[in-house]
Amino acid sequence: MGKRFRLAGKCAAFTVILWFCVMSVYRVLVPKFFYDTTWPTTSTYLGFYEMEKNTVDVLFFGSSHAVSFFLPQELYDGYGIRSYNLGCEQQNLVTSYFWLKEALRYQKPGVVVLDCYMLFPYNPQEPLNTAESCTRKALDFMRWSAVKREAVRDICRLDENQSLLSYYLPNIRYHTRWTGLSENDFTFSRMAGRYELMGYAPLGWHGGREDFQPFAAAASAGMADMVPLMREYLEHITALCRQEGIRLVLAKTPSTAGNAAKYNTVKAYADEHGLDYWDFNEKRLYRSTGLRFQTDNADDGHGSLWGAQKVSRQTGKMLSQQYGTGGHTDRQWEDTKGYYQAVCKDCELAHETEIDDYLEALQDERYSIFISAKEECTAYLKDSSLEKLRALGLRAELEGAYGCSYLAAVCGGKTVEKSGYEELEAEGTVRDGLAAYRMKSAGAGCGSCSSIVIDGAERSKNSRGLNIAVYNHETKKLVDAVCFDTSAQENPAVR
Repeated sequence: MGKRFRLAGKCAAFTVILWFCVMSVYRVLVPKFFYDTTWPTTSTYLGFYEMEKNTVDVLFFGSSHAVSFFLPQELYDGYGIRSYNLGCEQQNLVTSYFWLKEALRYQKPGVVVLDCYMLFPYNPQEPLNTAESCTRKALDFMRWSAVKREAVRDICRLDENQSLLSYYLPNIRYHTRWTGLSENDFTFSRMAGRYELMGYAPLGWHGGREDFQPFAAAASAGMADMVPLMREYLEHITALCRQEGIRLVLAKTPSTAGNAAKYNTVKAYADEHGLDYWDFNEKRLYRSTGLRFQTDNADDGHGSLWGAQKVSRQTGKMLSQQYGTGGHTDRQWEDTKGYYQAVCKDCELAHETEIDDYLEALQDERYSIFISAKEECTAYLKDSSLEKLRALGLRAELEGAYGCSYLAAVCGGKTVEKSGYEELEAEGTVRDGLAAYRMKSAGAGCGSCSSIVIDGAERSKNSRGLNIAVYNHETKKLVDAVCFDTSAQENPAVR
């Protein structure tokens, strides 16, 4: 009997160790998308599970269009609306449905807002209207439960190219990633805790088309066809919301893909089911929101930070007035105000063109700062600018140093600074040695070049004057790269 117990114990211990090893390999191999990427999908879904139960008033679903336009902190700051954005890249309606089911295990929202971009053909050669990789991004970090098992079954039934076993044992799907592992694969616990934006992804640039015009709703425009599978799962979402007593709102964020025919189709569905439909491409709503496509969009379909602020404020206004949502004070959203303000500062910095204001904004402990001069950098370098450089901890002894080489780095309170009339070089690390930098500066008399390489990527504009690169060591992202031509009287900014 004793031998049998010992054998059983050994078998149990072996099983536990084997399972631990498999899960460890799984955690390393599965791709991760945190705030150092454009679409921090992993942070979105892991962060959702960290929210206190039954504290979220509004949930957003949809593709990256929704991720870049619906900004939970703006809804909270303006209206006391507690929201979370559960969208992701190319989120089809199958994925939206199952993430809604999963979300309802933890939250009891009064309103669900669903962006309708993926109702229409996007990737028609794919059975789910979506690249397989995007479906995996959304499902890989959903917790295992009856909901995920049902989702996996449906996805593999609808798309025969996807394997049921690969969802249970992701090592099968990702076994080739061994050769492409990155820092994020080994810092999972630390990066997974960064979800302050609650699913929103900030895009800090302007790139919308200048000739964009919102459409006027007109019956004569006809109707566009929904993808049948997407309509089927829209019906499932509508039924689930009705069953749970949730007000479902259909929406479309500003996009060149919007038109009157698609509007008519979604509006007809909304009217049939007693739903509201908010299309920000429709002339009346577009204008009342104060949108300007050229600057409020980052491209043809995604919102810039400034567009997201406008759309979110208008959404908050409509949710407050039409649904009585909001008026809350909650520690979770109070605690993230500072982080959001810092994100706004990062985005604004990349558009600052006045050198003194720019240098003053660099006094931020989140930043590592790199400066490399090229050609002549002192002819019109102002005394006020030198004082701003010194406020960063530099000597900046550049008065009268015509044609000199100059480089400087301010990283974590430590400074490196060199000047002279020969080609200069410097190197070091940031983020506690996890990322390396190399710099080079050559003034007018010794070759005239500038280089700032951070974590393997060249960041210098290599233009005349002071080339500056700003790196956020918290988010592991470049905030801005600019050159101020301090040999021209106006010190123009070059980006």
